[in-house]
Amino acid sequence: MEGAEEAGGRRPNRWLALAVVAGCFLPVAADATILNVAVPSLTGTLGATAREVLWIADVYPLMMVGLVLITGPLGDRIGHKRLLTLGLTVFAAASALCSLAGTPGVLIAGRAVLAAGASMIIPATLAIIRQTFHDERQRATAIGVWSAVAAGGAAVGPVVGGLLLERYWWGSVFLINIPVVAAVLAFVAVRLVNRTAGEDEPWELTSPLLAVIGAVGTVYAVKTATRPEAPLVEAVLPGALGLTAAALFVRRQLAAAHPMLDLSLFRQRPFRAAVVAATVPVLVLVGMELQLAQYLQFVLGMSPQRAAVFLLPMPVAAFAAGPLAGFCVHRFGAVAVIPAGLAMAAIGYTGIGLTAAGSGTDGPGTVVLTGCLVLIGAGHGAVQTVASDAIMTGAPEERAGAAAAVESVAYELGAGFGIALLGSLTTTLYGHAFAPPAALAASVPPGATESIGQAVEAAGTLDGPSAEAVVRTAGTAFADAYQTVNAVAAVLVTAVAVATAVALRPARPDRPDRTGGERIPVG
Repeated sequence: MEGAEEAGGRRPNRWLALAVVAGCFLPVAADATILNVAVPSLTGTLGATAREVLWIADVYPLMMVGLVLITGPLGDRIGHKRLLTLGLTVFAAASALCSLAGTPGVLIAGRAVLAAGASMIIPATLAIIRQTFHDERQRATAIGVWSAVAAGGAAVGPVVGGLLLERYWWGSVFLINIPVVAAVLAFVAVRLVNRTAGEDEPWELTSPLLAVIGAVGTVYAVKTATRPEAPLVEAVLPGALGLTAAALFVRRQLAAAHPMLDLSLFRQRPFRAAVVAATVPVLVLVGMELQLAQYLQFVLGMSPQRAAVFLLPMPVAAFAAGPLAGFCVHRFGAVAVIPAGLAMAAIGYTGIGLTAAGSGTDGPGTVVLTGCLVLIGAGHGAVQTVASDAIMTGAPEERAGAAAAVESVAYELGAGFGIALLGSLTTTLYGHAFAPPAALAASVPPGATESIGQAVEAAGTLDGPSAEAVVRTAGTAFADAYQTVNAVAAVLVTAVAVATAVALRPARPDRPDRTGGERIPVG
């Protein structure tokens, strides 16, 4: 059922509506990673530990895992324009709260509220695209733009953060959201119409609560398990609670007449492949980029501004690759585009790992790293576009909000677990590799073994030669850890490339598809 505004005869220009939607989504995508280059400032100003830094980054996507299950169907009920307006308002208010935080705990709470606003914006923008573009090719292009904003926004976050930190305090990375939101709200009011679904479906809070408990509990267990001094029970109990909640969530969705997350779609092999292709690459990209920002500043000694400029090729490539992939998928099929994009990203991760262990950013190293960032950005931008298109076009228009919830959950799970898994892996490897000179071991605080940021802070309390020795040792340990993390990233992306190439291979005419349901076009 169309909203009253459209019934009154005003039909918005599709492409102007797309521009408005992209403008609404950009600050949300960027906020997932904008804090990456602010880690040194947070460590020094707020005294944040390695675990607190990971939670500051992680609480944002993890909270959205459950919240989008509420907001997606809510948009179908009240209209996605209204949901988008509410989400933008909450997002702006939470940005102000985060900018004024004086402790890590307050900042973590502010990021949770920020996630509440973002969880309304993400499914609303996807649903508006689904409802606005009826032509299959135009819709693929529009979703390509959305996906380019998703991948490019996550990549451009550190760039914007670095430019702001060069001139202002760390809270400016949140304060910048307020004028941006104010501008897009004006365009939302003028250029978008409000549409609701034809029928209201049951709506409940148990499933989202189980989803949040499952995600947070599991991630808490992962982060705790990497701390050698942590009691085993501190990891086992949250992990058991998280896995139990996740199992109950899946069981509840499979048994529900009107599930909040339609898991029956996973019976289709192409759909499963699309979700994996949307989740794992995001996991790798977000987790790797957090470590890359620290490597550039702590190890190579770049300023936030220089690190931001150095990262710029990645978001530029992602923005360019998204719409291009939307065009290519109709010529070559997802079976070709997704593995090709993932292969490009895997080459990029491999190159960065080798460069981190060798020539750094001087001379040839600069060219190699820049080329690797282009490959990673273009690969992820292309894959996110095609995967999003496959997920969204597999649902009817009246279920656009629910389909957007699947896409959103996949994206946020990838981001949340990427920070947790790759961040915890880096912390563990760094801790094992960090070995200060024997003469200084007694004077180095225990926190220096947890993160390179805390090691640099600890070095500030020592005399000149001793401080240089600690910083040099920490830099070497982090570079070794980062090299291994990039190798893991390359392996994960390569595995997904192979798996999706097999899963998306068209069924032979003499061998019918046995996955159940209708097939999603892949070629």
